[in-house]
Amino acid sequence: MPETGPHWVSVRGRGIAYLLNADTGKVGGTLDISNFTPAVRPAMTRDRIYAYGSFYSRGTYGDRTDVVIGFDTATTLPVEEVEIPPKAAGIGNPGMIGLINEQFIGVWNITPAISVSIVDLDSSEFVTEISTPNCAGIYPADRGFISSCADGTVQYVGLNENGEETSRSSSEVFFDLFEDPVLDYAVPSDDGWVFMTMNGRVHEAAVENGQISISDGWSINPPDTDATDRNGMPLSSDDDWRLGGNQAYALNSEAEVLAVVMHQGGGQESFEDSGTEVWVFSTRSQRRGYRITLDDDETVTSVQMTQDENPLLLLAVSGTIQVREPVTGRLIRTIEDLSGTIQNLYGD
Repeated sequence: MPETGPHWVSVRGRGIAYLLNADTGKVGGTLDISNFTPAVRPAMTRDRIYAYGSFYSRGTYGDRTDVVIGFDTATTLPVEEVEIPPKAAGIGNPGMIGLINEQFIGVWNITPAISVSIVDLDSSEFVTEISTPNCAGIYPADRGFISSCADGTVQYVGLNENGEETSRSSSEVFFDLFEDPVLDYAVPSDDGWVFMTMNGRVHEAAVENGQISISDGWSINPPDTDATDRNGMPLSSDDDWRLGGNQAYALNSEAEVLAVVMHQGGGQESFEDSGTEVWVFSTRSQRRGYRITLDDDETVTSVQMTQDENPLLLLAVSGTIQVREPVTGRLIRTIEDLSGTIQNLYGD
């Protein structure tokens, strides 16, 4: 595979992940993953990209084997494999697999009991299964990982040098599961992870010395009718617009830009509906800067931003990948016949 950099991403399709140079629009390699692999997890300092998957002896049925696979970044070939309990969630988003302390891979399980399988990358061994009832996601923080939980909190699980649980703590309650739940999807920030509720409230969770802090939060649908955009134009009421898609939002902390996939109408049940617009906000002013309105025959399912000083905004739009300039929304290029979950190879 060619030399990679901060504008390289993976685009996951069914049974395959494409490694894309967003600067050129060219695919530099592919990863052969399972049909039940929701995401990959790059570990570029190890020259590896990890994924987990479920494989059945008869293809789609039969005896099941779950494994964590390590792909060599130079050849994109699988070079490591560790068997884990056959409980891995074959659906979801990039938060279902986490790189913890640059040493461990965590895999989210649901059977329906919820737990996390831990694999030691140094020894290529399964370490343990950690019970995390009613909590979703594996977002590395401090010396462990955080998850969003049904009781309205974020939970932190600390690990020791062997990958075993040493501590557990919970944040204050900051959302109501029935009134306005957070998505089980989070994106990295400079200080932690950003979660959003289904009604569009933004919170940042950070961990220091095993203690979790939650920011006060702000809404992408401000209730005040005097709100204006960056050009001073009044903002219309946005009450009937909701976030949605497979990857509903993306953030670049340094650029202070948050992009959100939006669709009009629907209730909480529409949280995975594709979007017809992308709204882009300044996290400093907490105001919307502009809207990207798609053509009538187009919808967007995923949004991603690279994590470098000169970021790119990537949208999965109706079987294509659009590459845009995030501060203005200017379209740079459209990559045809490629779409799916978009993940950065660097910075996440």
